[in-house]
Amino acid sequence: MEYQLNLGAWNSVFAVPCGIVDKHLKLAGAAQLKVILWVLRHSGENFTVEDISASLSMSAADIRDSMLYWKETGVICESEGILFPPVPKAENKAAEESTPVKDEIKITKPEKPSRTVSRPEKPDLKYLTERMQSDESIVYLMQTADEIFGRPTSNNDKETLLMIHESDGLPVEVLIMLMQYAAGLGKCNIRYIEKMAINWADEEVITLERAEQKIQQLTSGRSAAGTVQKLFGLESHSPTEKETVYADRWMNLWKFSPELIRYAYEICVDAKGKYIPKYVDSVLARWHNGGIETMEQAQADQLKGKKNTRKTNAATYDIEKYESTNAIFEEGF
Repeated sequence: MEYQLNLGAWNSVFAVPCGIVDKHLKLAGAAQLKVILWVLRHSGENFTVEDISASLSMSAADIRDSMLYWKETGVICESEGILFPPVPKAENKAAEESTPVKDEIKITKPEKPSRTVSRPEKPDLKYLTERMQSDESIVYLMQTADEIFGRPTSNNDKETLLMIHESDGLPVEVLIMLMQYAAGLGKCNIRYIEKMAINWADEEVITLERAEQKIQQLTSGRSAAGTVQKLFGLESHSPTEKETVYADRWMNLWKFSPELIRYAYEICVDAKGKYIPKYVDSVLARWHNGGIETMEQAQADQLKGKKNTRKTNAATYDIEKYESTNAIFEEGF
């Protein structure tokens, strides 16, 4: 009589190193875990990045990014296109002892002069992994970033987030709030987030309270910018960051009425033939400094300015001088 042990699905298994479960199950992202499992399942076979990409429905860039993680963390090594487990330290030592040591001649290369960079260099993947292994808050930051982005973040994204946290000084909870705000605007990309983070760091927005105040300010500014665009008949134009700052100042800080803002716009178009945000800002700044709060006062001031222009042949609001002492801002659409 013959016997057979039927293990069902267990008849076809493959080995997974304990280190992947013990250490990297928490640290690695979903994409990285999928890739290493696929590679282990197809050990002994020839495959390409494109094969993994087609099988997992992931981009080739994400596959390479994930493979880089496993190579940087020492789980796998690569030589001439062949992947293999790292050689145990004991074997390395034995190999070194069995190899005759030759006299070495060390050549000292002249040190390159250091140069100042505008931004600190991003941490590499090795350092990122070390920080995730030693600090639970970094792991939480990266996992939350995946949820906010709605996809596994790349190693480059993670390295940038770590740089923002450590170099710019934004705490994890503040950085998460910033990412959530960016996602709400539909601008959940690492470049936009890094730019915002630099501004927040410069303004010392490093507490939850300050972050909430900053987001309220940005929200009110965007609302004001939308109102101003409608006043000027520019609904199809997406306001720039500078235009949002102007609109917030005109409506929320200086408290000008829509009627006066529209009048300042008309003065600008009459004088320049097109909408120049900085010109409108200079008109409203003059009114604000002069205590002008009504349409009657603004019209009287404009009439007085025209009379002075005819007498002195000077610009009504000394705009030319204003423009010459300030950087030129976007002047058209």
